[in-house]
Amino acid sequence: MSGIVAHGGMFAGSHTMLVFLPFLLAGAGLGFIVRAVSDKVDAKPPDGSVRLPNAKEHPLYHLHMQIRAAGRPASPEPTPGAPAVVNLPRRQHP
Repeated sequence: MSGIVAHGGMFAGSHTMLVFLPFLLAGAGLGFIVRAVSDKVDAKPPDGSVRLPNAKEHPLYHLHMQIRAAGRPASPEPTPGAPAVVNLPRRQHP
């Protein structure tokens, strides 16, 4: 009994295996990083074109746009003959 208490602890018999735990975790992390870097799902096609999402991939996209538009105040209608760019007075610095 004194042999167990003297070397005590929960991992009395397998403490030598705990030495390899950091290496195991580092290997798992490196494997995760390599997998993430080599993932080509979101890569651009070789011709440089941009593929737009279709309705099957984002079925509620139109609803998302309606919700975003409802949160904004309505923009006023432009008056006929008004300039497209408004000239504001310059700020006076003290």
